[in-house]
Amino acid sequence: MKVAILVGGKGKRLGYTEKPLLNVCGKKIIERLINCFLNCDLVIICRDKRQSKTYSKFSKTLVDEFKYFGPIAGIYTALNYFNDFTLIVGGDMPFVKREVAEEIYNMAKKLKVDALIPHWKEDKYEPLLACYSPSALPQLKKGIIKKEKKIMNVILGLKNIFFYPINELKKIDKNLISFFNINTQEDLRRAEEICSLTDMEEL
Repeated sequence: MKVAILVGGKGKRLGYTEKPLLNVCGKKIIERLINCFLNCDLVIICRDKRQSKTYSKFSKTLVDEFKYFGPIAGIYTALNYFNDFTLIVGGDMPFVKREVAEEIYNMAKKLKVDALIPHWKEDKYEPLLACYSPSALPQLKKGIIKKEKKIMNVILGLKNIFFYPINELKKIDKNLISFFNINTQEDLRRAEEICSLTDMEEL
């Protein structure tokens, strides 16, 4: 499985913190993610060379081909690098389950789609725990040229998208904690609460 972890966000709501370096359950989020994807072909996508140097001790790193453009640039850089179906994972998601990731990745390959995006009700999507094909590259580039930074505005322009109903993933992730991400101090508090449960496999 080809996996790209996007760490380029600036963590504004947490006082410009490197969110993937935050400790959750006694481990840095980036360490938890790398553990999750052991034996995968993995790369960490960074916003600049300085950030790349910080993360190079964890895994191979790449710098966004389009600087300071957000996750669209990260996805573009990852697809350009792998030239194959690639699982994109946000660097602030501490509880991603390998089984969920594999289901998303394998289904995208099976359906041969431009993108497979988990989808909640009421137009809520999870584009940063999703799988993309290199066939999405022209649309991503188009969005970058137009300076459209809203990720779903760009992705919805793809011709062949599969929106995976997220509730179907409850079979392998009962409370869908794979999609939990850290944006605020409250999220961090909640993450530690999740960690304190006696058996995380029951979540």
